[in-house]
Amino acid sequence: MSMVTSRKGRARQEAAEAPGLRERNKQEKQERIREAARELFARKGFAETTTREIAERAGVGTGTLFLYARTKEELLMLVLAERVEAVQEERFRTLPRKAPLLEQLLHVFEGFFTFYAKEQELARMFVRELLFLEPGPAGERMRLERAFGARLAELVAAARERGEVAADVDLEMAGFNLFSLYITTLLGWLSGALGPGETWRPVLQRALALQLRGFGPGADTPPRNRRKQS
Repeated sequence: MSMVTSRKGRARQEAAEAPGLRERNKQEKQERIREAARELFARKGFAETTTREIAERAGVGTGTLFLYARTKEELLMLVLAERVEAVQEERFRTLPRKAPLLEQLLHVFEGFFTFYAKEQELARMFVRELLFLEPGPAGERMRLERAFGARLAELVAAARERGEVAADVDLEMAGFNLFSLYITTLLGWLSGALGPGETWRPVLQRALALQLRGFGPGADTPPRNRRKQS
């Protein structure tokens, strides 16, 4: 094999490896940025942290930082989105498949409350800063919420197959309602209105149980305040 052929072979190999190397470098920088933002947000607070500080701590230029996140809100999403998705995957993977729907829902939501209990300050920032965002960072949040709502709807669909849920239940709206009960309870818990610890659990359990039962009278409960037939 000639030296020219050998050099051409090495060049082709290096060209083939280049995209993989660039992707690894990109992921490594993103992880440094994510960790720097997490540490500074937790230590200084969201409002007091600057993007320049995050870039310096991550060892990248501010121009490079803005390739990964255009605003601090997007950086906050970068910090939490991946971890929130990991919690979701773990909760659905360990779901008690034969348990009643209420028990399954509490199993899923418990994972998030456990996670946010360890990151309460970041969680408060996340809720406060990301509830009303411009389309860019809000788009990622909406994607996560819709995906989560769809998975909750799948639990309702499975419960319907087991006979726990009426056949005519709107699955999409059921997922939306269940997510709404969860996020409302989370807001109350993070604000301190529900108290510390697992004070969220009885509140959420009652709310979910009422949602699953519905407001209609049960088969053995006569309607009240109905005018008697003459």
